[in-house]
Amino acid sequence: MQEDGGGSAPERAARGLERWERAGRGLSPWARRVAWAAAEAMLCDEDERGELAPPGAEVCERAVAALDLALGQGSPETRRSFALLAACLDLLPPFVIGAFGRMSRLSLGRRLAYLEALESSRSGLLAMLLLAFKVPMCIAAFEEGAELALTGFDRESTAARRRLPGLGAGGGA
Repeated sequence: MQEDGGGSAPERAARGLERWERAGRGLSPWARRVAWAAAEAMLCDEDERGELAPPGAEVCERAVAALDLALGQGSPETRRSFALLAACLDLLPPFVIGAFGRMSRLSLGRRLAYLEALESSRSGLLAMLLLAFKVPMCIAAFEEGAELALTGFDRESTAARRRLPGLGAGGGA
């Protein structure tokens, strides 16, 4: 039986694709909100007036969905551990920057200050807490569209074929 042109189930399994086709959520709705708030702060930019501007919803959704899918493919222990990391990320602002409130409820500027404080913390554990979210979400966020172009990649997606210039007359090695 073939599905969507990807070959039979054994062929997909041999290529390692079957595990990505299984439906699975790795983040609870609460942890998803924490990840969204973190992604919004990590990926924000300044507008023409120099004020913080959140990224588009599609960029945050792409980042959080990739994290959600990756965790959904992981073990139950991995999902529980990441739920604990999400709780820590959300509840530590009073101890890191003195801002009373959860990270997911702080303003964009305060969230950015909090994430910067985590990243530059003298405690490696706090820096690693941020990296647990930052690495998987930023990889996914910069895989398509205008965000990919910001990296210097010259194609519209990582899956697009590269257009190499032809070897015109006199060209060659």
